[in-house]
Amino acid sequence: MRTTRRQGSPTRALLSRHRPNRAFTVIELMIVIAIIGIVAAFAYPKVNFTQFRVDAAARTVRVALQNAERLAVTRQYDVVVSFDTVNSRMRILEDNNNNAAVDAGEHVIYASLEDSVHFAVPPTGISGSVGSPISGGTIKTVDGMPTLIFHRDGAASSDADIYITSRRANNDDFRCIRVIQSTGRTLWWRYLTGTWEQASL
Repeated sequence: MRTTRRQGSPTRALLSRHRPNRAFTVIELMIVIAIIGIVAAFAYPKVNFTQFRVDAAARTVRVALQNAERLAVTRQYDVVVSFDTVNSRMRILEDNNNNAAVDAGEHVIYASLEDSVHFAVPPTGISGSVGSPISGGTIKTVDGMPTLIFHRDGAASSDADIYITSRRANNDDFRCIRVIQSTGRTLWWRYLTGTWEQASL
């Protein structure tokens, strides 16, 4: 005797197979957005955008100095970096004839600091008290600006500490970019809770 299995209604099977997914309602989406907004409101004051800006400015100065050193070695002539402390920028001169002056036909570019960041004297320098935002053993003055010159062997004309900070000039906003005279190498530092700490990058 043959047994047959009773199958359910084909319509019921199709409905169960193609049951629509439950969608979010507008009210549920608004509740999620409101929760995200509340969390963001608590987190926002803890983000220190000013220190991000001075960190970015420190990297800008460091990259400009590294590029100047590299250019001096590659082109085999002096590259002159002058610090325009009034306008918060650096002037980089490709000094073809090595006379530390801007002559016709020589390439000059300017690198500006981040918005609301400027050169300034810190509460204390890395190696003690300082009287200028650009300090070093034999810092030259070119066109009224403190100046470093990178030579064809990569060395700098002086060791140097370049200090920058935000417009609000809180102590923790100070940064220093240090140039090693013999090699032209650069390092940078943060002034945090009363002490200078070397940054890793």
